[in-house]
Amino acid sequence: MKKLGIIVVLSIFSFSGAMVQLVKVDQEVFGMVCAPCAYGLERGLKKMDGLQSVKVSLNNGKAYLKLAADNDLSLQKIQKEVKNNGFSARSAEVTLNGELVNDGNKWSVSVNGETFKVSSDTPDDILTKLKPGKVQLIGRVKDEEDDGLSNTWNIRITEVL
Repeated sequence: MKKLGIIVVLSIFSFSGAMVQLVKVDQEVFGMVCAPCAYGLERGLKKMDGLQSVKVSLNNGKAYLKLAADNDLSLQKIQKEVKNNGFSARSAEVTLNGELVNDGNKWSVSVNGETFKVSSDTPDDILTKLKPGKVQLIGRVKDEEDDGLSNTWNIRITEVL
């Protein structure tokens, strides 16, 4: 009976950890001018722990990342890896599971030690659907200077799942 209790407690903690994470990132990349560039970036990104799949498209100028369950990756880590491979990370479309909070009529989502502040250009019909607690959403994260990457982002929510 004691073992069953321990298993239940561990599964609750692992489930709650899995609920707060990045799920998918479509990262715009600036500076890729040839197929070997895209291939090199793809190889560099694949070295990161927590990825399920990576595809880099030279034609679209994007890296498409699907993240594994129970990953601890952050957008900052992904963008730093893009920079370490010689390119500039621009805006990104992210799908995430996070903890939505409302502080003085300002919404934000916490994920893996990062804060995604909901921007004022999020459509009103989406803002009215927001409720504090666990949330899965899709949004567009605004571009930050590569030299000033922090763990706080502005996000325009495009869909609440």
